[in-house]
Amino acid sequence: MRRVLPVVLLLTLGCSGGPLDVKSGYVDVEGAQLYYEEAGQGTPLVMIHGGFLDRRMWDDQFQAFARWYRAIRYDVRAHGLSQSDSVAFADHEDLLRLMDALHVPSAAIIGLSMGGGIATDFTLAYPERVSALVLVGPGLSGYSFGSEELASYMEQLTAAFETGDFSAVTEVFARWWCDGPHRAPSQVDPAIRQKVLDMLAGSGQRWRYYDLARPLEPPAFERLSDINVPTLAVVGSIDVSDILEIVDIIAERVPGARKVVVPDVAHMVNLEKPEEFNRIVLEFLSRL
Repeated sequence: MRRVLPVVLLLTLGCSGGPLDVKSGYVDVEGAQLYYEEAGQGTPLVMIHGGFLDRRMWDDQFQAFARWYRAIRYDVRAHGLSQSDSVAFADHEDLLRLMDALHVPSAAIIGLSMGGGIATDFTLAYPERVSALVLVGPGLSGYSFGSEELASYMEQLTAAFETGDFSAVTEVFARWWCDGPHRAPSQVDPAIRQKVLDMLAGSGQRWRYYDLARPLEPPAFERLSDINVPTLAVVGSIDVSDILEIVDIIAERVPGARKVVVPDVAHMVNLEKPEEFNRIVLEFLSRL
């Protein structure tokens, strides 16, 4: 109960206070350099962004969480300011190298979409390095995406790539993963949508190296019952049906996992409802 009072104060008073002392830099991993930022002290908390986005998607969380934790966010290989050579890699192994370089023995890991898949793979590969797991609209290695929604998305994405116009590719991505399958772009906050498009605009390198990424073997889908850390799964109520199914699978198979559905938002839960998202996560972490 000792951490409940700070959380209540944070949620009551907001994130007022002086500017954060942010440390940033690069960590060398095999065939790549990973850009990171960290602020705050205390229990480490690592945030992993969604695919083809970057660390900036956590802007509303980074400052809030750094008031109570050692908050770390980074650009996954070939995203944002992180670079990569054309070599095979495993994102969960990159996370291990990052934590080693920053002298983080264990951390609470938060991941959205692709970041959730990385976080889950990492937890299974290195359970002693994870104190808690927060999965937000997560991907899941070994899961077969088979809905009509995803088939339509892939068809539109392929057609956009064939035009040679990368802005068409990013628009299709935003249409499905920011707006969601059940809303028109006009129904989404234009500032949020533009932020997503801005991050996507710099994602060309990752698209080129997409097939070089190696997930965990055996995949997480077959091993969820092996996860033995406190786990929270968060999802928007109007996300893609496959993501909703993944969250149900996690809630069913991960021992003691808690599921929270945030109403009236799609995939980018933390961007659309940052205050509610922060409250959910901080309350979960305060009880550990």
